[in-house]
Amino acid sequence: MFIAANRRRQIKESFCSSSVWFWLAVAILILLLTLPLYSETFKTFISEAIGWAKDVMNEHRVTGAIVFFLFSACSALLAFTSSAVLVPPANQVWGKFVTLALLWGGWIAGAVVAFGIGSLAYPLLTRLGYKETLENYRKYVSKRMNFWAVLLFCIAVPSEVPGYLFGGLHYPFFKFIAAMSIAEFIYAVGLVVVGENLLSANPWPLLATVAILLLMAIAAGLTLKKVKKR
Repeated sequence: MFIAANRRRQIKESFCSSSVWFWLAVAILILLLTLPLYSETFKTFISEAIGWAKDVMNEHRVTGAIVFFLFSACSALLAFTSSAVLVPPANQVWGKFVTLALLWGGWIAGAVVAFGIGSLAYPLLTRLGYKETLENYRKYVSKRMNFWAVLLFCIAVPSEVPGYLFGGLHYPFFKFIAAMSIAEFIYAVGLVVVGENLLSANPWPLLATVAILLLMAIAAGLTLKKVKKR
């Protein structure tokens, strides 16, 4: 029993530590990627790409909105997809509030689908390459987790993980979706702000927003680590 308890403690600490190092690595990468913001060549390329996407969305406003919503939902299901690249032109076509609603709504829809998949087909996920990741996270969380702990978890980990994980645990759906909605809303607001300032002459609002989101994720992971140690 002592060995098992010690093993669980090591897994929990390993999870929190890896989560913190992951976000630190992301922070360093983003800081390196901000250097091209001062390059006119980079700004010209991004401006042309955004202009092209904007023209397509303007020509097909309804279809474009549906595609943007569905792509956002997919980004909450699959680790290798991201709707971030479509946010800048979406801001220009539909405005920040509509873009925020589509982005956040798509993420929540994806989380609901992921929760359903986790509840009904958890063994299938292990065959699709999620086995090691989900098992490590599964040993960390609990069906009896308080709402605020679930909220911290949703903030600290990549967005495609919580739905599968808590669905597989058969965690209360409405508590999960409430926590996920708050976490995703925070990130959706941040992403819309980043998209709005991507080509701004002043890069500091963009950098400040990214820094706040990263620090929030790191703080959530560290808080969970302290709570679990107790």
